[in-house]
Amino acid sequence: MAYYVYKIHLPKRLEYLDEFEAYRDAKTFARTKRKELPQGDDCTVRMVFAPSREHAERLLKEVREARPLGEDA
Repeated sequence: MAYYVYKIHLPKRLEYLDEFEAYRDAKTFARTKRKELPQGDDCTVRMVFAPSREHAERLLKEVREARPLGEDA
């Protein structure tokens, strides 16, 4: 399994950036890419841990339900 880094444009258009074996390398790369984003840009940079690039994209496109109000973490 590897760490995949994507740039996500609205509405959920994924742009593959890179793949890393080590968490620290992926985290550093993602932070650097986030800092490079222009002000007011409507995209985000996300990192996901997955067995393949296809699975990573499926996870990023998944619609997640909002947590109920009052639920403890």
